[in-house]
Amino acid sequence: MRRGLVYILLLLTLGACKNDVLNTGASILPEEDAIIVSVDTFSVRSSLDRTDYIYSSPDSMLLGECDSRFGTIHADILTQLACPEGYQYEDGAVLDSVCIYVSYSTWFGDGMSPMSLSVYELDKATFSYTQRYKSSLDVSDYWSGEDSTYVLDHDRIIVAGAATDSAGTGNYYVSFKTNDRFANRFFNIRDFSSQEAYTQLFKGFYITTGFGSSTMLHVNDISLAVFYHYTYSRAGVDTLALNEKWFYANSEVRSINRINYTNSTFEELRKTEDSVNYIVSPANLQTRLGLPMREMADSIKKSISEKKRPYVNLARLQIDVLNVYTGQTSQKTSDDWAQPAPYMLLLKEDSSERFFTNKEFLTDTCAIISPLTSGTDSVGNTIYYYDYDITTLLTRQLRTEGNPDTLYMLLVPVSVEISSTSSTTTISAVYPMQTVSATAIRSAQDKQCPMRLEVVYSGF
Repeated sequence: MRRGLVYILLLLTLGACKNDVLNTGASILPEEDAIIVSVDTFSVRSSLDRTDYIYSSPDSMLLGECDSRFGTIHADILTQLACPEGYQYEDGAVLDSVCIYVSYSTWFGDGMSPMSLSVYELDKATFSYTQRYKSSLDVSDYWSGEDSTYVLDHDRIIVAGAATDSAGTGNYYVSFKTNDRFANRFFNIRDFSSQEAYTQLFKGFYITTGFGSSTMLHVNDISLAVFYHYTYSRAGVDTLALNEKWFYANSEVRSINRINYTNSTFEELRKTEDSVNYIVSPANLQTRLGLPMREMADSIKKSISEKKRPYVNLARLQIDVLNVYTGQTSQKTSDDWAQPAPYMLLLKEDSSERFFTNKEFLTDTCAIISPLTSGTDSVGNTIYYYDYDITTLLTRQLRTEGNPDTLYMLLVPVSVEISSTSSTTTISAVYPMQTVSATAIRSAQDKQCPMRLEVVYSGF
């Protein structure tokens, strides 16, 4: 600054709706040399928004059907099996049976309600390993619906909570014996030269449910086992040997979770927008926030003058979370099962498709993440919230040519991958949340406690 003198006019008091800039000492410097700091409070708007799909990249998939206050969710699985490249059955191998195994770690809903599972062979098309697939895909593009594609002896009836097929480790599995037609066809597939050649001969499975609308399995593994025998000569004597070969739906192939909602209550839930908004996963409801960028830009220009470059020093957005269940797990009712997402992403609406399609990293100018956080209010009550530092985002936005009147952002429930070193823990990847969650937040228009964005800014 001129003559090496800097006079900073500073206002750091948060909470006032509009504050005048202090001028003490400013008169001895030209106005253009002063750094002006001020604070404003702006209203935010929120609304309920539907989303029909997510991009399926799950480590835990849903299988089943469940009714809730947000509608009926039905989830199926379409999956390939990895080719055991270079494998060969022994000469004279004779088939005994083929079984399919579906493993699950836990479930959502009523674990004592029966459900039926069915398995079909995909007979029309299969998946490309490099392509991204939406959870709203049309099963008829991959499966003809013909009875001849049914692979089981009969539908499997299970009760998730009974754990009759438990492996004894807290990870449960359901076994399915296939019918003879499919078992013989699968056993006679012998081209294991490459994954591409194998998937031309076996395109994959379609796993779905029949009756039961109270349970969703969190599936974490699918595999198939071929049990067979053969004879070999040992010391001149024919000897019988039993063997088995396992095929896996692992990370080398594609597994897609198809998710469909019916009996949606979207219009009913919209009637509560002035008090509460919802974010429901997977692929159902999001909350849309509107940040008043034009009002913000005009107010800042008025305070610091149009000659100065705006800089946001501090801007935090707190989202209050409602209806968090804190009781005993064993006492949960059906309304308690769907709980807030552990992580919530604040994402620019116009970047949402690109962000997940390209598997982009978190950035404080586009996508900001917050864990579900607990604290206490002024009278000592426990509160829950998501907290976002949007300082850099607003600075960049205010300096952008063609800054919109309203910047729309989405609250999206996500799952994260954590990377740890000896000294730090960081989020290395973010995915749309594949499991069931329901987050109720206080609407920005709530009459008792409306959402306000307090912005400390300066001009240089």
